[in-house]
Amino acid sequence: MNGPRAAPRPETLWLLAAGALLLALLGGFCWVVVAKYQQAATQLADIQPRYARLTGMLQDKEQFAQMGQVVQANLGQFVYPAGQDSGQIGNTALQRVRELATARNLRVSSSQAAAPRDEHGLDRIGLVLRIEGQWPELVEFLRELVQQRPAIYTTTVQLAVQFGGMPGASPAVLTQLDLYVLQERRP
Repeated sequence: MNGPRAAPRPETLWLLAAGALLLALLGGFCWVVVAKYQQAATQLADIQPRYARLTGMLQDKEQFAQMGQVVQANLGQFVYPAGQDSGQIGNTALQRVRELATARNLRVSSSQAAAPRDEHGLDRIGLVLRIEGQWPELVEFLRELVQQRPAIYTTTVQLAVQFGGMPGASPAVLTQLDLYVLQERRP
């Protein structure tokens, strides 16, 4: 009934091999498509909250503009604006410190403003003063100095006591102040 089977013809074998190869290629292609789809879905899930935040920020442009103005006004309390000459700023700040010292009956024996140098994107203008006077006046002077706006920053304060003069007279305090002010850098 069943006779010997005839061997498949070579054309059939070639067709079966080509079909198997096409199925393997189609399976590999489907696997790549699914992997890329999953990768894209993961990236979209990561981006979606950021996109929502960005959209919300774009809707609040006015609020950001107001915050920028507040930050700029606050910066003005600590840093001189970029449009002014740095030498003039140093001299103005030095004059303010000299006037504060004189108002407290302190004697300024020397003062000097240095050339500006880079301080993290700002210009740092150094000020050096030597002041002589009594301790209570010096303390009041330092209290007023930290309240100045734009701010005058202190690097070092060196104190020395000078005895002499009349018996029973309080000793003079010799003070060297290394100060600085900051200025925005010109763009």
